[in-house]
Amino acid sequence: MPLFPSDIAQMPLGAQGRVFWLREQGARRLFAFLALVVIVWFIAGQIQDSVLLSKRWPALKPDLNGLTVVGTLNPHSSFDRNIFKIFTENTASRVTLTDYGWNLIFDPRNGEMCSGNNSDAIKHALSVNDFAGYAMLEPYLKAAVEYHMGDKGAFKRITSSMPITVPSSTLKGSPTISSLGSLIEKYSSNGPEAQAPKSEGGSESGRSVEQVIALSPDLVASVCPVALTQPQFTSAELNKQPANIFAGSAYSITFNLTSEGRSRFFQWSHAHMGENMVFVLKHQVVLNGYISQVLDTNSWEITNIQDRDAAQSLVDYINRKSGE
Repeated sequence: MPLFPSDIAQMPLGAQGRVFWLREQGARRLFAFLALVVIVWFIAGQIQDSVLLSKRWPALKPDLNGLTVVGTLNPHSSFDRNIFKIFTENTASRVTLTDYGWNLIFDPRNGEMCSGNNSDAIKHALSVNDFAGYAMLEPYLKAAVEYHMGDKGAFKRITSSMPITVPSSTLKGSPTISSLGSLIEKYSSNGPEAQAPKSEGGSESGRSVEQVIALSPDLVASVCPVALTQPQFTSAELNKQPANIFAGSAYSITFNLTSEGRSRFFQWSHAHMGENMVFVLKHQVVLNGYISQVLDTNSWEITNIQDRDAAQSLVDYINRKSGE
């Protein structure tokens, strides 16, 4: 039966000492056991993290007709030195090339293809025909991402003979293939398109006055590092968050990942905490997420989503494709 303090007080001093000693020993054993549990849990977590990090997955290719989740390499700690920035207007997000990113690319020290003349030609192409301008800019953006991720020779691989596919500005038209050098010549100050008017229906950019260039969703999916695609998801669930006076109605999505998706996402969040991830679904940016912490779980939740229709289309697509 349990001993109460009044019972212990009536015992001889020697007996009281033995009771307190036994209780102290019991407490020490309990604390030692709890400490052992914490140590085992910590070691198991370290082993699990090591396993997730050690797996070397092949690079994913963008799925322009499906779902592509890319990292935008924009740590908020270096806001003024990011290649890409994300702007959200009326619940819609767009990825932009910053003025810093443009100057980083078109630095003559990167090679002759990064000269000021080529920079001017591509800027002019973007102003008169976005399809051509984006196609010309794509190899430069890929090189900028590769350079940022450690490949210091990325810009040297851009050549004037590099083939460039320019989509048609009409739905029924066929794409044209040309070389980067010939397109730069075409849109240079002395080229045939030097004074051409802006093409009708060819603009997707919506460029702002903040000296940034808004990139098309397909270009974002093609040049930014791909972290996940649809096969890494098992399901998704859309939930409505409680309304508040600041944000109004908002939603959250819980993404459930495969074992491969969990490993890939853990590796990406481990290396890119504090950056954004953009979901490009069928040629549209439908969601912008932020990596606030390293996650090694089978599910990932993004909260405070304002665009319900875009969120629902993303959830429906993942669940439909996962059920096929």
